[in-house]
Amino acid sequence: MNENTTADTSVNATAIDDETLSRAVLTYCLDSADAMMYALVKGIGSATHTLQLLADSGPGNHESVATAAYKTLDAALINGITRWGRTINARGMASFHGAMVSWQHRLTTLPSTDPEELKTWFTANGTQWIVAPHHPYWPSQLADLTIHTDWAAPLCLWGKGDPQALVSCSEPVGVVGSRGVSEYGRQSAHELAKQAARAGHLIVSGGALGTDAAAHWGAIQAMDEIGTPLAGRTVAVFAGGLNYIGPKSNERLFETIINHSGALISELCPGTVPEARRFLIRNRLIAALSSTLIVAQARARSGALNTAGWANELNRRVFAVPGDVTMPHNTGCNRLIQEGQASIICSLTDIDEFCHAAHRPQSADAADNDDEPSEKSTDTSLSQPTNATAAILKAIRTCSAKYGHVSTDGLLAILAESNPGEYSISRISMELGLMELNGLICTQHGNITITDASAT
Repeated sequence: MNENTTADTSVNATAIDDETLSRAVLTYCLDSADAMMYALVKGIGSATHTLQLLADSGPGNHESVATAAYKTLDAALINGITRWGRTINARGMASFHGAMVSWQHRLTTLPSTDPEELKTWFTANGTQWIVAPHHPYWPSQLADLTIHTDWAAPLCLWGKGDPQALVSCSEPVGVVGSRGVSEYGRQSAHELAKQAARAGHLIVSGGALGTDAAAHWGAIQAMDEIGTPLAGRTVAVFAGGLNYIGPKSNERLFETIINHSGALISELCPGTVPEARRFLIRNRLIAALSSTLIVAQARARSGALNTAGWANELNRRVFAVPGDVTMPHNTGCNRLIQEGQASIICSLTDIDEFCHAAHRPQSADAADNDDEPSEKSTDTSLSQPTNATAAILKAIRTCSAKYGHVSTDGLLAILAESNPGEYSISRISMELGLMELNGLICTQHGNITITDASAT
């Protein structure tokens, strides 16, 4: 699939239909994630109808219209709460009625009532996309927020970059930790993310300084080493509108994530300020998106511990990197391990204990695109032996016989003699990634070995 085809497909799949626009408007009405709004939409069955009923029940409508809409909303909330497996009492209904007044007021502050103008406004003049639960790029694991906790899943997500990144891996790996990280913590986050991304896994983090940035850069390095078609993407989740992404010092990181087929996402519409309380609410999204959550380094009061709490509540696998007990940087991770809230990470390179099988990044469009011979021919060629495969297999055997251990650096030295000027370290890494995905080689504890599936 060429870049233009990918871009066109992404635009079509994220085209804003009435349901998506209605979800964006309803999100605008909220201060943050709201269980009552989630239950209301669930009870009514669509955001479009929910928005219409809210508008009809507000001031300025004929009394009979407003009364009918008001009663329908009450019944829908009770229905939605019941379907959610919960109950609501008189106090809860009173709270709902108070929230409705606030939502109706927010509707009056919209810049326009014209759908096309609203689409332009909600996408920041077309610089952001919006996905909703009925889109092919919606990460379905977010539904766990409504199953395992009392917090609601987002009504929709805003994003920049490639929306396919959200569904490129069935079991993403979250990597979090403190902003004020030590070199040990930074190296841990970077290496774990890089190794997971080299196996095709999506890396999720929060775009902050320190641990988050190290994790994102690790995934990006994996893409640079073995190529974007093979390496896992990275997604950064923000606590405010995407026109408020920060810190400023990470601007190059955010641009690089986008340029490497990753994504920047938020559950909040453009213009929403990332207040401190929103970071803790944002953490639930990082936990929900992740199948495995790794805390690379955390102080005693780090926000990463909040993310780990969410992950445990959502029945995610939680791991922590242990550290020097005399250093306050490591207190949070050591405590998670001590209290049984996280399993210990014993190696930065052996990812089998927390990652599923290696794979290429998945595409939501692959099954639907019959007119893309370039992508299909690429997939076919991956399973066929090439001159490079033969050369590297020979180099592996030579390196093993000569040194007793096969590393990328060793292969570089061997190939520099047998094929001078033909193989750079980046090309060797990319070819090794292809060969591992095809089951020709495996890597354990830094040693590359040939499998039985390889040609002799």
